[in-house]
Amino acid sequence: MYGFLYFEVSMRHFNKLYVWVTLGIMAVLPLLYMDYSPKEHPDLIRAINVVRSMSADRQLKRTAFRLVYPEGTPEEFVQWMFSPMGSALWPPSEEEGEFSQEEVKMMKKADLPFLPSGISMVARNPDPARGRQVVVRGDDEKQMLVVEGYVDPKAPPVLTKEWRFPGKKKAD
Repeated sequence: MYGFLYFEVSMRHFNKLYVWVTLGIMAVLPLLYMDYSPKEHPDLIRAINVVRSMSADRQLKRTAFRLVYPEGTPEEFVQWMFSPMGSALWPPSEEEGEFSQEEVKMMKKADLPFLPSGISMVARNPDPARGRQVVVRGDDEKQMLVVEGYVDPKAPPVLTKEWRFPGKKKAD
């Protein structure tokens, strides 16, 4: 009889503990999904994300990049991206007025990338004649794309992002 009473009391304590642990986990879980990236230059970050989107493997499979450059190195991607063939596939700019406001809202809702207005895309080295810009370079040795965001092309970059380019792996 006392065993049953002890079991019932422990189950009540266990249920209370279970509720508090569950509430604690639910309170902490959203903190794990927060974006802690810098928000100082959101337009440069969006422009860098355009390059990341264009260089994604799923996107490259939809283009002629692999046919034109069978080796598919990061430097070849930069060359292709700024060629007439590659630049024809750039996403639309926010400032072009090519779409109505309703179409732009729908495209943003579908997470389609837009080139931010006032940001120039430049290959390899900063262009001193342009203001705010994103410079795209390929590092074939590391098989990485290096993308730098500049507020002033004469100053060091304010943002630098690197990621592995999904080209063919180099044989050692």
